[in-house]
Amino acid sequence: PGTGWPEPGGFLPREALKLLGLVTAPGICGLEVVEVSPPYDTSDITALFGVRVVVEALGSMVAHGNLGKHKSIIDKPVSF
Repeated sequence: PGTGWPEPGGFLPREALKLLGLVTAPGICGLEVVEVSPPYDTSDITALFGVRVVVEALGSMVAHGNLGKHKSIIDKPVSF
């Protein structure tokens, strides 16, 4: 793995994605992708998985209606 601190016995990618799906279903307020280290990630596998985590989280949030449901001030009608 392309990380500075690999964790023996950690989650497999499919387990991490399953867990992510369970967490994003009720809604999340933030997400961080940490410990992706390009010098250790010679084949870009960890970086690509990090991107997939972000895309899966955003997709799940959209699918559950937790993203984009708040109107911004720009969407409000202007009265003079």
